[in-house]
Amino acid sequence: MMAGAVVLAVASQGLVGCSDSWDDHYDMEGSNGTSSLLQLVKNDPQLSDFLSLLQATHVYNNNHRTKVTFADLLNADQTLTVWAPVNGTYNIDSLLEVCQTAKGDSTVGQHFVMNHIAHNLYNMNGQTDESVRMLNDKFLALNPNAIYNAEVLDVKHKNMPATNGLLHVVDDDAQYTYNIYEGLTSMEEFSHIGDFLSHYEKQKLDENQSIELGIEDGLKVYSDSVMVKENYLFRVFDQIMSEDSTYFMIVPDKATWEPVYEEASKFFNYGSVEKGDSISRYWTNVSLIRDLIYNKNVQRSEQDSIFSTSYNSGRDWPYHVFYEPYEAGGVMDPANINSDLLCSNGYIYRINEWPFTPEDLFFHPITTQGEDRARLTEYNECTLSYRDAIGDTISGNAYVSIVPSKNTSNWTATFEIRNTLSGTYDINAVILPKTVYLSNSRDFKPNKFIATLFYMDENGEEQSIVFDEELISDGRCVDTVKIATFTFPVCNYQQQDATVRLQLQCSINSKKPAEVKAYSREMFLDCIYLKPVSDEGDEALLEAKKRKEALK
Repeated sequence: MMAGAVVLAVASQGLVGCSDSWDDHYDMEGSNGTSSLLQLVKNDPQLSDFLSLLQATHVYNNNHRTKVTFADLLNADQTLTVWAPVNGTYNIDSLLEVCQTAKGDSTVGQHFVMNHIAHNLYNMNGQTDESVRMLNDKFLALNPNAIYNAEVLDVKHKNMPATNGLLHVVDDDAQYTYNIYEGLTSMEEFSHIGDFLSHYEKQKLDENQSIELGIEDGLKVYSDSVMVKENYLFRVFDQIMSEDSTYFMIVPDKATWEPVYEEASKFFNYGSVEKGDSISRYWTNVSLIRDLIYNKNVQRSEQDSIFSTSYNSGRDWPYHVFYEPYEAGGVMDPANINSDLLCSNGYIYRINEWPFTPEDLFFHPITTQGEDRARLTEYNECTLSYRDAIGDTISGNAYVSIVPSKNTSNWTATFEIRNTLSGTYDINAVILPKTVYLSNSRDFKPNKFIATLFYMDENGEEQSIVFDEELISDGRCVDTVKIATFTFPVCNYQQQDATVRLQLQCSINSKKPAEVKAYSREMFLDCIYLKPVSDEGDEALLEAKKRKEALK
């Protein structure tokens, strides 16, 4: 996303010059003055502070400060419109002091100088209200007498023609308004989230807006390089730096955030995985932040429900959707909103209490479909058939039929389970009756089996546990058979290699005729289902539930 990119070519004399293509792009008829914009500013004593600022701030090219000042820019050939605030309407001494460092120079240029300059001509003689895109990419409201909050002094101080544009003299500085991303990454009160976001920030060349000079050594060379601010996390957080959408975000203060983060991080313990701490920080933050952001423009019925920018209608339902958001305990409960911050692309709402539980955000059930051949790692003494079956209680509308190779075979089938967190789950096998295949079947024999779980410990060593209790399904209906309750010591979330496997084994004793007669060796497996466990033994979940109940 572009932020404050200024395009210019630096001529050999060190002044600003423009290529023909750039002049053609910005040149507009209607500017018929005899002096440049810079000269008009110099000629007006009440703009001496603004002149000092233009001379002190530099244009940045390829993310580096050039020798070219904004005063040079106002003396060049590009067609610009300037709204110059008069002396005494802002703290010039403070701004000039900030300009003494390269970072401060860039900040003043972005937040103040470029907030008063726009490409092209903007005449203020009775046009309808519109939005003007300033050099820093902010859209400011323009009406016949003001740019945003800054009003023109009088008729003679607007539409002042120059050889390279128009000058308007205003009675106040145009206030710079952060967008949501800038607010999070610039304001200390949001540093607990902003520091994480800014860590992934980088500058990237915008080839479409840069002016190509030619090819040298097989690489493109640019005379005018436009650098844009990008962030890997925008893929997750849906362009919260975008100036042409309306977002809102709920943000707790640091004191509220810290225990929430501490609780969530327990679910993202990657143990001995290389760079495990960094991976844990990343996914803990992402899992907590991604449902704090909402695009106002795409909500359907906010009173009934709202969905965050992470919502993908087909793939993610029912996650990232929050019902009755404005009711007590809802994510937008008015009683839980302390105050709001107006941003250039929406609002940041400061909240008092954290309105989510881990189950709301990241501690979700995990389903491994029996028919997913990629998840079947091994099988012995059996053949497999994959079948479709449409039904409200059949996950994925398909299942796998496990048929013993011999009448006496106690087969095994092993399935990998991905994306487990370091939390507690009920491990279940969902088994279907024979009637899903033959509706008139009278074979209601249940399955009898045992299970073995393979998992990774905190030292990176594979461990296994055999659940000795023999498990018996109900052969007459769809049956969710609970295998065990288990706490995984480490997290496998979003890892390339799965570290959790579950083996099912038929356990009918051929030497016991009663068992052979009572049970079926053929299993119709719908899925392996891991259900998150929230009980009083899990302090993180218990505290989160207490907070949410308190809101109600």
